[in-house]
Amino acid sequence: MTRSLARRVLLPLTVALTAILATSNPAAAAGNDDYTVYTGQWGGAVDFIDYGPGAAGGGDNDDYLVIRDIAADGHGVQVWAWLHGKYLGTKYNGSGAWTSVIYDPYTIFPNNVAKGEVIGLKICLVDGKDNLIQPSCSSLEWPSIDG
Repeated sequence: MTRSLARRVLLPLTVALTAILATSNPAAAAGNDDYTVYTGQWGGAVDFIDYGPGAAGGGDNDDYLVIRDIAADGHGVQVWAWLHGKYLGTKYNGSGAWTSVIYDPYTIFPNNVAKGEVIGLKICLVDGKDNLIQPSCSSLEWPSIDG
């Protein structure tokens, strides 16, 4: 009788738990927070990547930026990052047209970006680091879906 009860209770419970664990997604894949912000004048873009390959040779990474120079206009691209109102820093891509630079300002936090935290980015065309071309600047804030 005890063996029969164990089969009726434990077997379905084990099957259910196995199914739940097999279909669970990692936190980084629960929702897609990918977003792109462009300069006000065509020439630069920054991609917020929720989860992806990261820097070459570094393996997959959670929450980072790709700063892209998308025009042969003689200008570089600079990005400033905030998380939930806290300024994290800036990165400059002066490598030339059609180049990308990976920037990960979120590593100072144990879990990178958490669900509901507000991601803030500002992007500008520049003539050298911190030499802004004002009309080109754009900024955007949005809440993280899943962290």
